[in-house]
Amino acid sequence: MDTAAKSKTLLPRVLVGVGLGGAFLGSLLDPILFAFLAAIAAMAGTWELSTALRHGGWTVNRWAAAYLTLPVIGFSFVEGARGQWLSLVGVIVVLSLVTVIYHQFERQGTTRELLRNLSAGVFVMFYVPLSLSFAVLTITSSNGTNILFSVVLTVVAIDTFGYLIGRFFGKTKFAPGVSPKKTWEGFIASVIGALLVGIGSAVLLIGVELNLAVLFSLAILLAAVLGDLAESLIKRDLGIKDMGDILPGHGGVMDRLDSMLPAAFVGYLFTLVFL
Repeated sequence: MDTAAKSKTLLPRVLVGVGLGGAFLGSLLDPILFAFLAAIAAMAGTWELSTALRHGGWTVNRWAAAYLTLPVIGFSFVEGARGQWLSLVGVIVVLSLVTVIYHQFERQGTTRELLRNLSAGVFVMFYVPLSLSFAVLTITSSNGTNILFSVVLTVVAIDTFGYLIGRFFGKTKFAPGVSPKKTWEGFIASVIGALLVGIGSAVLLIGVELNLAVLFSLAILLAAVLGDLAESLIKRDLGIKDMGDILPGHGGVMDRLDSMLPAAFVGYLFTLVFL
């Protein structure tokens, strides 16, 4: 693809990115708004992931999985970590019961396939709503809005620097067996973005010293890169290009959350340990 074509496809990506950024910034006005946005993202991401898993032979009831994300997000917001884990156990039990009932009612598949589907349901609930619930826990903590904003700002910088440099100047493949489009040039740009934005936001918004700011930026960088590669590996194994197509230029909701999900956990962990 030449530079002109790349620039043309970049426009919808930028417009959608601006819209998503505006929605996120608006949600920071009140933790309730953010919890609402997180719930929508969790439902959409769970639906997409459950749909994608069908390409690999796993069957997760999409409606049940999507709606069961709401208790995890809601109880995390209201009751904190205790509500987070208790609700997670509860929704996994409910989703497992739905899976067993569906299996018996349809009388399709073997016991081994049932166990595969049960494990897939557990994976979905851990991967999407649990990960997003850490962001909810963060924003409800002391100085949580600034912490969460710093996490998201750093991840956006990592993705943006890596995407732009890798797209227009990337030559050397980074992990061709997992994600053929990733390049070392893009990765180096992501590191620079993480250090510049991560350190700056940690010092100015969170108020930590320089050594902790460096640790913060590197931790978010590691989480974001591994999250991106992990989803690329999942998509490669399933034989799909994107998790969805609801976001022009971006793919699906999960294609935007891939780096954010582990980064949300790391940001919460950073808050617990150092703040």
